[in-house]
Amino acid sequence: MLNRRSRIAITAAGVIPDLDGLGAVVDELGPYFGYATTLYGDYHHVFAHNLFAGVLLALAVALPCRKRLTVFLLSLLAFHVHLLCDILGSKGPDGYQWPIPYLYPLIPELELTWSGQWELSSPINSLVGVVFFVIALVIARYRHVTFFELFSKRFEAIVYKAGLERGFFKT
Repeated sequence: MLNRRSRIAITAAGVIPDLDGLGAVVDELGPYFGYATTLYGDYHHVFAHNLFAGVLLALAVALPCRKRLTVFLLSLLAFHVHLLCDILGSKGPDGYQWPIPYLYPLIPELELTWSGQWELSSPINSLVGVVFFVIALVIARYRHVTFFELFSKRFEAIVYKAGLERGFFKT
């Protein structure tokens, strides 16, 4: 089993690509400060949603880990699961499909999309969320590792103790 640092690194590789979505915050706050931007629309799914960003991200998060190759490969997998989920179910309410410029900046015009892409707010995405939540509960029960370890070992210990007291965890 991988240690906490490795698990956090792999999780980060699956989440960090959406940091380019912070442009939405700048776009919303800009008018209050006298300027207007379109950072979110222009750059979301561009810089952090391509093969090169995925490889660099996987390398970066694997470096401080003991099992570097394992963490690198699992991070690359987590990154690609993120991209797959975006391709499958991140269409906007206006019908806009967020294309993935997979070989950016080498071939920026090559964009991955799927004509059956469903809306981000669809029941299918909710179902996927519930399925992954159940998987996380099963992992917590049998591996004694929860999502809360991402934030603090102490918080993890509190959650684990509460699970033991309620008979959730097997000892």
